[in-house]
Amino acid sequence: MTAIPAAPAPGAALPAVTAQVDVISIQSQVVYGYVGNNAAMPVFRKAGLRAIAVPTVILSNTPHYPTLHGGATPLDWFQGLLQGLDERGVTRVARAVVCGYLGQPGQADLLAGWLPALRAARPGLKVHIDPVMGDRNDGLYVDEGLVAQYRGLLVPLADGMTPNHFELELLVGRALSSIDEVVAAARELIALGPDWVVVTSAAPMAAAPGTLQLVVVTRDEATVVTHPEIAIPPSVHGTGDVFMASVTARLLNGTDLVQAAREAAAQVTVALERTRELAWEELAVDE
Repeated sequence: MTAIPAAPAPGAALPAVTAQVDVISIQSQVVYGYVGNNAAMPVFRKAGLRAIAVPTVILSNTPHYPTLHGGATPLDWFQGLLQGLDERGVTRVARAVVCGYLGQPGQADLLAGWLPALRAARPGLKVHIDPVMGDRNDGLYVDEGLVAQYRGLLVPLADGMTPNHFELELLVGRALSSIDEVVAAARELIALGPDWVVVTSAAPMAAAPGTLQLVVVTRDEATVVTHPEIAIPPSVHGTGDVFMASVTARLLNGTDLVQAAREAAAQVTVALERTRELAWEELAVDE
């Protein structure tokens, strides 16, 4: 009896290439709320960019609520997620990697092994790191080991960084009380690898009442940008995640760094004003 070959699967003969991905966004993911990837992905979509989310934690909500469920992405899962990006060809087409909140120090170790190979293969790809570790209101809210991991492993791998004032102090190991000190500290990080550092909520003790400052620092220049301070409930987080996504999106779309920072600060301000208008306990991120 002659065997009858199986019919080819529909579309099997059609050419197919890796789907376009502009940004790989590696940060936290919550079911309820707008922090981490939940805050960043709408910003990328609004900017016309295709982004994919890699979760470092999967939580029911941020830890600031009375109950919390979920946890850090297990290290073998996290390693597999990064490996899958290589296997599916995503890392051959992506234009930027954004790293935010990490769930445990081991994830920094895995990124420190993955990112150098990626950068060697793709010299034009940008790595933007937001060293999410805490803020002046909440203090340190990650494993203490991550401070040294960021400083020793990840800062040298970044093209750009967006620490807040508190996080910059952690990275340089000392208190900072003026814009000049913030600029000097940012340049210590730049000496390790990044082309630029944008410090948010910079030198809050030196800001005029009702305002916040951010400082855009490169090797040769420093620009201070002032924007309004919007009063929000303490449960509202995610502004730094929106800011980093907004800066990255604008840089990929051709805006210069200082203007990108100005526009990102304005986007955060609009989100906070909308949050206050709605009286939400979570950030109102526009789609």
